[in-house]
Amino acid sequence: MRRNKRYTLLAAGLAAVVLLTGCSAGGNGGTPVDGGEFISGLYLEPRGLDPHRQTFWETYRVSRNIFEPLVGEDLTATTGVPGLVPVLATKWEHSAGGRVWNFQLREGVTFHDDSPFDAAALDKNVRRVWDRSYEFFDEESAGRVQVWFDNLRAARPTGTHSYTFEFDKPFLGFPRILAQSMYTLPIGNPAVWEKYGNNGFAEHPEGTGPYRFESRAIGDRIVLQRNPGYWGTRPRLDTLTFRVIPNNQTRVASLLNGEVDLVSYVPPDDVESLENAGFDVPAGTGAELVYFSFNRKNPVFDDARVRKALIHGLNRDALAKEVYNGYATPQYSFLPPGNEAFDPAVRDFPYDPDRARRLLAEAGYGPGELRFGLVIDVANENVGQWLQAHLKEIGVEVDIVSLDRVNYSSRIRNPQPGDGLSIDEFGETNAEWLHNGYTGLQNRGLDPAEHPQVTAAIETALHAPDEGARIGLWKQAEQKLRNEALVIPAVNLNRYYATGPNVEGFVFPATNWYDLSPVWLSGTR
Repeated sequence: MRRNKRYTLLAAGLAAVVLLTGCSAGGNGGTPVDGGEFISGLYLEPRGLDPHRQTFWETYRVSRNIFEPLVGEDLTATTGVPGLVPVLATKWEHSAGGRVWNFQLREGVTFHDDSPFDAAALDKNVRRVWDRSYEFFDEESAGRVQVWFDNLRAARPTGTHSYTFEFDKPFLGFPRILAQSMYTLPIGNPAVWEKYGNNGFAEHPEGTGPYRFESRAIGDRIVLQRNPGYWGTRPRLDTLTFRVIPNNQTRVASLLNGEVDLVSYVPPDDVESLENAGFDVPAGTGAELVYFSFNRKNPVFDDARVRKALIHGLNRDALAKEVYNGYATPQYSFLPPGNEAFDPAVRDFPYDPDRARRLLAEAGYGPGELRFGLVIDVANENVGQWLQAHLKEIGVEVDIVSLDRVNYSSRIRNPQPGDGLSIDEFGETNAEWLHNGYTGLQNRGLDPAEHPQVTAAIETALHAPDEGARIGLWKQAEQKLRNEALVIPAVNLNRYYATGPNVEGFVFPATNWYDLSPVWLSGTR
């Protein structure tokens, strides 16, 4: 049963007013207390809770409480690039050139069934995603991590609590990649997939994390319970419940009504109302980017003049102000804020609608003659409508195709002939994100052979043997990608979460997920 409400609420839609006694946004501080059920309102249904198959940040915001990586990031850092911190590995080092990585593993750690985490367990995780001779090699997981593990030559325990990865080429970005949410290697309990099989693992997820899986009702909620045998700092909350609430208005109303304590993807129109009502909508800069991808299977976009015209025709300042109410920052780089190679000074093609019209005319398109579909998920319908009207001003006609997230993901990988753009949100703190993002554009039909300078620059940066040169090489690669107009960076969202006035200790970190371990709930208002 839901705990008693800790404040009095008088709500009228999104213009709700909360009457709070002696309370300011974010709670009243005081001495942290243990216990209670914390409920998060998610805007997407998480995918299966399998650490090697997961997609969507909302999945990782749940699963990271169950599974842990070898290396993590400092989730108390709210600006800049978060520092790396030891998690299941206590230290790591690489050979000259960065081709061989040695990890010392944490001792005294157990999985949720009390079996030990050690080098043998790590080896089974690695083999599951990489070694086809392993009985439980998982094709789907291997496909997810291939972007990073394709050059893995050998991997093996070198002691009970030590492990070595050997790559064909230098890979200096490896530790920070391990700290990311997707396409990487959070550690699961091999005993579970050995018992239930690879497809059954997500139904019985077990890791080493601060919370244990208890139950899941698809389309409704996921419930986790505190792990009494956790090796690290004891989390404060007894229970984490993640409710699936895709509708923006319903999600915000659930927060206003005290039914949830935290929501993600706060609609910009609701930020001011929530703050006026005593809720905390913290400012922050996650390592994310909203961008528009070209469907390169549509031959229209083989012409760089068309691609550049659409970028010249996009007023990103207006997008940030008119759609996001100023709670977003215009972006001109495919490297997001929070990324270790991000440069806020770079620019691609400035807003210039006259130049956009001239480029379209040079490409053979008069007013209204270029028409294509804009594929979006339902959470971005307002963005799609704004873009539709905006591109009409330069003579481009856009048909909106709005789909739920699952069908949206399928459509952008298998586009219809008339599809042109899709709205995407992604990003990571590691500079290698550019390689990951470029691979994603290839999934939308981009042929890397048609952009040899970009492909070569990314390959050079990915395998740079010199740590001092690495970031500079990634910046050069991003510049080449940007100059060829291969994607349209749009905005970074700076008001992403909102919490109830009884929530203490929540931090909007400089990455795309949060840490609930230090969060606690204050007393009755």
